[in-house]
Amino acid sequence: MMKRSAALAVVLLGLGSAAHALEFQPLGSGSVGVGGAGVARNFGAMAPYWNPAGLAFAPRAVTVSLTGEVGIEPHGKLAEDLDNLNKTYNTWNGNQTSIPAGNTLAGAFNDLVATTAKDNLRVTAGAALGAQVKHVGFGAYGTFEGGALPNAGGSTIPVPINAQLTQPVVDAALASKTVTVRGIGLLEVPVSYGHAFDLGAAGKVGVGASVKYLHGWATAETNRAIFDTVSKSVVSSSDLTKDLRKNLHDSSAVGFDLGLLWKPTGSTSLGLVGKNLNSPSFSTKTGEEIPVGRQVRAGVSWEPLSWLELTADVDVFSNSTIVSGLNSQTLGGGAEFHPFSCLKLRAGGYTNLAASANGALTAGFSLGAPLFFFDLDAAYGLGTVRYDKDTYPSEAKVQFSMNLAF
Repeated sequence: MMKRSAALAVVLLGLGSAAHALEFQPLGSGSVGVGGAGVARNFGAMAPYWNPAGLAFAPRAVTVSLTGEVGIEPHGKLAEDLDNLNKTYNTWNGNQTSIPAGNTLAGAFNDLVATTAKDNLRVTAGAALGAQVKHVGFGAYGTFEGGALPNAGGSTIPVPINAQLTQPVVDAALASKTVTVRGIGLLEVPVSYGHAFDLGAAGKVGVGASVKYLHGWATAETNRAIFDTVSKSVVSSSDLTKDLRKNLHDSSAVGFDLGLLWKPTGSTSLGLVGKNLNSPSFSTKTGEEIPVGRQVRAGVSWEPLSWLELTADVDVFSNSTIVSGLNSQTLGGGAEFHPFSCLKLRAGGYTNLAASANGALTAGFSLGAPLFFFDLDAAYGLGTVRYDKDTYPSEAKVQFSMNLAF
């Protein structure tokens, strides 16, 4: 059996090495609180999403989980520069004879022209209702990923300006700068099964698989001018996030996941999962295909004490994201303390190995009784950015879940 498991691992790694995918989003089971880790620690209702092999070790006959999350990642200065330009244009437009206001406007716009693909905006969201009955799992697991990044180019405004700078000249310059907006929502409806094999002194290994109905809502890459010539206004960062909900086109596909979970001891788990191994894709209104390709993630979980769990995950390969040119390869982990049956406390962090990012700290807690408990988790970026005229951490995410076990 060990040879078969090793062969399956080779297959997962081989399939993943040539693939691109959307970001692997943490969803449910307190995963955000421990740095986004979940491949080696989910054995119940969320196992079909994280690693179907976890179903082989389901500790309860039936579990049900309801979860939701939302996150935002304003990288660089795109969001900040847009909101600053929005404010300064409104000030200049109210008094176009003011040269100081015009210089401020020109400086704000020229800053935006200088932005690159490293200055981008991403939003994520997720919701799931999962269930596990013995070694079978099913449910509906939904994620959304949207992004915006500035396109190269744009006509700068000379500084210092003079009184002859007219609104048509300014408006023409502003209209020359564009931003690409793109997004996709994905609903997974899997039927999953996990089976454990006894390896004797080497412990036990679980093998799991999922067959999934996938339904996607995709928005094609859209070049959006930062200046609206009809309303005579500059778009704000919040306007871009609203654009992600527009022009959605839905289509369906089928996906396949495979997973391994090795438990050499009762307190240690090592997991490996390959998601969307057949690389399904979804079409937009323009005919563009957005791939939701293969993802391979490894994880470990260890309980050195009865009240302490240490866990970590890493994306084996870099995944592309909805923002062109921005990749994601998450390394994250943390600890969960459970001194009482009614209380769990979590802390951790994660970073993106594929990009220069500040990373984030995470924390969370669970409250409840053995049959019902509530999770609340959050991530807080270590850097700061401006979005919608306010200051925020470079990344922010919040997630809740309600869980039943019988």
